[in-house]
Amino acid sequence: MANEKFEPAGTISDIEIRLECLRLATEFGPEFERKDPIEKAEKYFNWVKQISSDNRKTARKKV
Repeated sequence: MANEKFEPAGTISDIEIRLECLRLATEFGPEFERKDPIEKAEKYFNWVKQISSDNRKTARKKV
């Protein structure tokens, strides 16, 4: 799966992002965080949303 090229096919919903963050937290998180991965998944989700909103602001700036 990591070798596949990402081809965006439209808008990704917040639910899809949350599910992917949860998958990452359970698949790659340390053993003690896998028992309750929701907190780590929320951190991932907030980080992704912050980066996404920062990119939109940057893209709109005129030079």
